[in-house]
Amino acid sequence: MRLNKQQYKIGRVEKKNDLKKENFKSKKMKYFHWTIVVLYMAMIFYFSSQDGTESHEVSSRLLEYLKFLALYVPEGLLDFFSGVGKNHEYILRKCAHFTEYLILSLIVYKAMRASEISFKKSILLTFIICFVYAVSDEVHQYFVPGRAFAVTDIMIDTAGAILGLMTVVLFNFAKEKRTGIKNLQKR
Repeated sequence: MRLNKQQYKIGRVEKKNDLKKENFKSKKMKYFHWTIVVLYMAMIFYFSSQDGTESHEVSSRLLEYLKFLALYVPEGLLDFFSGVGKNHEYILRKCAHFTEYLILSLIVYKAMRASEISFKKSILLTFIICFVYAVSDEVHQYFVPGRAFAVTDIMIDTAGAILGLMTVVLFNFAKEKRTGIKNLQKR
């Protein structure tokens, strides 16, 4: 079937409109993901802005909640955790540092990919952003009453970010391997 000039022009206009819609959707997703990153970083900043007393109260309330949940944990496991250390609040705080930067690395990576940045570059830039934010977070805490700059916290934050990125790399590797096997089976 041969198209006349008008049908050809209509087809080109429709393709252009489809590309515009796709581009708009892509930009919308990019802004959405970066908004999530900024809001999450603001939450980290908020928690870091709490003075020592406030921060201790938040940790204590969370510990009380966790102790309540411990009623549902098998006794043998409770015995193990009771021997882990007497300073449960310290352990909780360090786990929180680790977890919040693990999550930060995942959402920054997702925003990078939504911005159509290559896989390797996304991994590297995500690591740099998380590390720099961890350092700036500790510098910020230095000026908050009852808080201090702690190199160990930077290392814990960075370790959380690294685990998040390692998870991304492993999932990507597994996905490629699975896709490669499927492609071989199709041949």
